Amino acid sequence: MAVQLNQIKTDFSDVVTFLKNKNIMPTDPDVNVLSCAKKIHRLTYSFIWWRFRFSRGRPDYQKVFLYELASDALQILPQALMGYQKTTTLLIRGVIENVLRHIYFFDHPIEFQKANSNKEWHLPVKEHFSYLKTHPLYTQTEKKFDAIGRLSNLYRDLSVRVHGMKLTHMEMRPGLKKIKLQAPIFVEQLDFIRRCAESSNFLLAVFHKDAVLKLPQDDQQIIRLTFPAKARRILLGLS
Repeated sequence: MAVQLNQIKTDFSDVVTFLKNKNIMPTDPDVNVLSCAKKIHRLTYSFIWWRFRFSRGRPDYQKVFLYELASDALQILPQALMGYQKTTTLLIRGVIENVLRHIYFFDHPIEFQKANSNKEWHLPVKEHFSYLKTHPLYTQTEKKFDAIGRLSNLYRDLSVRVHGMKLTHMEMRPGLKKIKLQAPIFVEQLDFIRRCAESSNFLLAVFHKDAVLKLPQDDQQIIRLTFPAKARRILLGLS
């Protein structure tokens, strides 16, 4: 486990250097901001991990959404640090959508072809959640750890903020100078990402359980440490 955790630590150091060079992060950042950024990095790193472990040699319908998942995850930290609240929220929501699409289209190549050739064909997010709820892999795990329910609730919470239906969720910035990092929102976004990671990684791990459980323990820990102890025990019990 130490090898992979050191790899994450090294990657974060490289990311901080890059963000400072781009003036996205201050040269001497606030300790609390740095701590929050480190946690966000660890969680988004776990999303990107899937692309490099489960896309090689697969057809497009079984890998493109892992690529898009990694792309969305990669952008979350810099957007959050720059104070782009709505953009960050959309990216977190995009992570959820790509997890749902990966699981659905992995076993539906014909529907994938239709989605890419027929502009009228579209499967709403609601239908993706319904598909998961009846999927044989999740009918039992959901009773013990309600990852689907949690992810659905998070998607709803994110959508409320994206659409700004409440005064407390509206940004109403009058000028570019008002676009800046706000610590309370940064912390809130960390919590959204944490909630996203615990359910998304669990659902992906269950879906790819045979391959995941064959990986070295320290490699597995990158994703397993993002969900609760109860969920870790459930995954191990599937072997």
